[in-house]
Amino acid sequence: MLTHKLAMTSIGFAMLTATALAQTSAPTPPSSSTSPAPAAQPAKPPANNLAGQGKWRTSKLIGVDIYGPDDKKVGDVTEVIVDKTGKIEMVTVGVGGFLGIGAKDVAIPFEQVTWSDQPIAPPAPAPAPAGGAAGSTGGGMSAAPKAPAMYPDHGKITMTKDQLNAAPAVTYSGS
Repeated sequence: MLTHKLAMTSIGFAMLTATALAQTSAPTPPSSSTSPAPAAQPAKPPANNLAGQGKWRTSKLIGVDIYGPDDKKVGDVTEVIVDKTGKIEMVTVGVGGFLGIGAKDVAIPFEQVTWSDQPIAPPAPAPAPAGGAAGSTGGGMSAAPKAPAMYPDHGKITMTKDQLNAAPAVTYSGS
């Protein structure tokens, strides 16, 4: 009786294994030369990768640093103002204040901002005293080439920080 149960269990296990293997095996392609050719796949739409094509995302312009004529930071972009056709007319630059308190936005016509993909060069280090300075490594950081970005590194304007602070603040009607 025990051998009968053992034999039935073995047969059942073998059948389950065969069924599982049959379900997981890949179908073989037909080898007949008379089979119809596979249908052409529809063409995929072109990728919409706009990086490196001279286009910027306006959402990425928000926060870009703005520098004055003396290469000192005067503020950063807080808004991008477009006309109803989508053309950028102005950017607003947040100036003044401390930690956001007392700051104001000043409108700058977009064409008056010179945009750059390259960072502003840091000021040249002071010359080391004769005989070398203790603890100097002699190696500066070099700027690695930047991949095409969807926004500029910074903008430059001809107004100084004092002129921006004296300019009228932007007001938005209906807000």
